[in-house]
Amino acid sequence: MSDKHDSKDINDNLSPADEIIEEIISELPLKERVAIANINKEGVEILKNIFNEHAIGKTDTEADDSEYMDMMSNLWAKLQKTHKLRVVK
Repeated sequence: MSDKHDSKDINDNLSPADEIIEEIISELPLKERVAIANINKEGVEILKNIFNEHAIGKTDTEADDSEYMDMMSNLWAKLQKTHKLRVVK
């Protein structure tokens, strides 16, 4: 008998926006994850504005747009915790 997990996983408790962030991170090559993590705050604001203009209009019209407004900032913050280059002494 195989010990299989249910179709549920760790991501079941994530909001739709967080699920999208996790999917984006999983599909990005390491080089791009590191590049995003090392963008400065001003660069993130520019990316956020571009993302909001182009991506939010493509989401489900019934979805709460405010949930998606900070998606780029949240993606950046998450990658900063896990992929930011640090000086090793």
